[in-house]
Amino acid sequence: MSQPSPQAVAPRRNRAERTRRRILEAAGHCFASSGYAKTTVEAIAARAGVSKGIVYHHYRGKEQILERVLEETISEWSSVSQLDEELARGGAVLEAIAQVHRNAVAFGRDNPMARALLQFDQDVLLTLAGSREVREAAERHRGDLVRELRNGIESGELREDLDPELCASILRVHYMGLIDQLLDPSGIEVTDELIEAGLDLLFHGMAARAPRPVDGA
Repeated sequence: MSQPSPQAVAPRRNRAERTRRRILEAAGHCFASSGYAKTTVEAIAARAGVSKGIVYHHYRGKEQILERVLEETISEWSSVSQLDEELARGGAVLEAIAQVHRNAVAFGRDNPMARALLQFDQDVLLTLAGSREVREAAERHRGDLVRELRNGIESGELREDLDPELCASILRVHYMGLIDQLLDPSGIEVTDELIEAGLDLLFHGMAARAPRPVDGA
């Protein structure tokens, strides 16, 4: 029996991947609106526009679906928060840090899967916060901040009296504060203007001060 050609297999793989993605997006919306405990595979299938059997063809059940939703969203969120990539484009340390900050907050605000993730019930959020992937991503981000803040101090871009560890913690607190606001629809709206104002306040105090002119100069 002849094997199907690569040209015939590729479209099927693409269709399967699109179906899996549609199921995950549907699950994210269902988990966010109904809570994980109350969401059924039938509800996910209906939202995705597929049969229950198709869902089980791709996933063992809603537990595995939740795992994939969390994994994919965290992976995408991390990919827009890579400080090394911003620095590779050239430019100043503070601007690279600011751009990563903008990217990460905007992803949480604008990406449908991220918004759904932030609206999950507390049990899921607590599980997420304690997951190895989230801890590693947070530690990696903080480590990158400390390293580049040190580089900025050594290059003269940043004040020489700054504590890189403390500044990295302050930046993380500011970032997490904006993410917390996304959890509260009745709270402060996280607009681009709010993000920029916060960064301006933080970075104005971190930038190296120009030397004062000598009297009579």
